[in-house]
Amino acid sequence: MNIFVFVKQIPVISDIRMNHQTFTVDRSSAGSMVNPADLHAVEAALSLKSVLGGSVTVLTMGDESCDVQLREAIAMGADTAVRITDDAYTGADTLVTAKVLTAAVRRLGPADCIFTGHASLDGATGQTGRKISAMLGIPYLDSACQLEADAGGLTIRQKAGTGYNLWKAPFPLLCSVTEDAAKPRPITLKGKMAAKKAVISVLSNAELNLSEADLHSPSSVEALFPAARQEVGIRIQGKDAKDSARKLADILFEKHLI
Repeated sequence: MNIFVFVKQIPVISDIRMNHQTFTVDRSSAGSMVNPADLHAVEAALSLKSVLGGSVTVLTMGDESCDVQLREAIAMGADTAVRITDDAYTGADTLVTAKVLTAAVRRLGPADCIFTGHASLDGATGQTGRKISAMLGIPYLDSACQLEADAGGLTIRQKAGTGYNLWKAPFPLLCSVTEDAAKPRPITLKGKMAAKKAVISVLSNAELNLSEADLHSPSSVEALFPAARQEVGIRIQGKDAKDSARKLADILFEKHLI
């Protein structure tokens, strides 16, 4: 099995500040961490390897600071780490990110199974995995909270209200996982030593060869504004219940709610 996992470096949420000129996160003012759901994706990949054999390759997009997150995945047990970086990828939206990661998988693959977190805390769109599966032409299993594997493919449980949906797809496939799936294993001293010694491969656009048209982001942020403050509730007091009901009816009528 050739298993891939996409991980993302995100800013520490409590430290986030926005650049109101570029409408982007000011990452220089915030610490960094691996997106929490992505660690569960790494664990899912390692669990699949333990059942069906193979190797686990972890990929991320970013600069040298992302090596910390890649080494964390190596310490957990991943075999190989690859960082994808190029000035041409700056400001990539989810579509361009999906194109870059798809090109990387095609260069390193073929992939039998790809895992991602169901969404990142900084963007929370949950779009990238879906786009990659479409570009690769493989099935997509969404938001797995439980996984079972056999030689034929993956079977997942996906939360649905108070119950679950059950989905199955054959390999090759892409599967996103939630924080309820596959609790990340503790990092051992042996894992830390392996991570310290690991050589992280680097891919740039010289290897992936994406065109200027491929790297054009069709989406853009036009403005940033704070969420509107919700109106504070009011207490309706009348001489009696009937009077209170009449006052409530008057308010609802004024707001065209009745």
